[in-house]
Amino acid sequence: GKAAAGKAAAGKAAAGKAAGGAGTGPGGLLVSELTSPLALPAPSVAVLAGCHHLMLVDGELLGDPMDKAAVGAVGWSYALEGLCVSRAPSRRGSLRLLQRFAFASSLKRSSTVVEVESLDGAAPPPQQRLRALCKGAPETVRELLGRVPEGYDAAYLHHAQQGKRVLALAYKMLPQLQPQEARSLSREAVESELTFAGFLVLHCPAKSESAGVLAALSSSSHGLQMITGDQMLTAAHAAAQLRLITKPPLLLAALPAPEGAAGGGAAGAALRWESFGGGGSGGG
Repeated sequence: GKAAAGKAAAGKAAAGKAAGGAGTGPGGLLVSELTSPLALPAPSVAVLAGCHHLMLVDGELLGDPMDKAAVGAVGWSYALEGLCVSRAPSRRGSLRLLQRFAFASSLKRSSTVVEVESLDGAAPPPQQRLRALCKGAPETVRELLGRVPEGYDAAYLHHAQQGKRVLALAYKMLPQLQPQEARSLSREAVESELTFAGFLVLHCPAKSESAGVLAALSSSSHGLQMITGDQMLTAAHAAAQLRLITKPPLLLAALPAPEGAAGGGAAGAALRWESFGGGGSGGG
């Protein structure tokens, strides 16, 4: 599969601007340059347009602001319940959501089963109509890919180190099934042997008032801590920007137990400080 890229897109959301991902260079090597979402290949567009949990309630579109930004960035919209469309003259398309597997913090991903009615102005062949779409943390989606492109880790870490939120995109074609059969597919069947479709890179700047508020709290003897579900590099960059940290961050990691070692658990685990660059700095 051709990896998608993406540059900070036109549409702003409350959470920031939708960006895109990293693309492939010669020989299939993943590169970290960003490209406009409107120039993405069709498989990547389908993932961004159809892998989300947006919904319409009394005519109002509800859901994650970053999902809204990503869908809008590729020129698509959630038109009716379960129907996503693109009315861009050169990239008209529509797809129907048949099944959704919600984002779970323990899994760090979400996925959908969709029927692609048209993409880039043309109906796909029957064997490409039914698709599984997946979006999630790069380290999690990596384990679901049939083949991991060379340079995968370096590409997403490059953007995470700059404070961007990075999500991996993936998909696969499903057998020709009736809609009811597609809705009965298990999550395990959907989220396996996926094809990489790029990284979605999101720019989510801190609110303009955040630095001042945090500085005021700190000067009034309040202890400040960050609790986040974001990737650690992204969180560390945000913490540095807001002056929550002033030194390079370290991670206290538990070393794997030697093979055949008795016991287990946190009490007997060996710990080591590691920099985000991957080098160790001592044990304990």
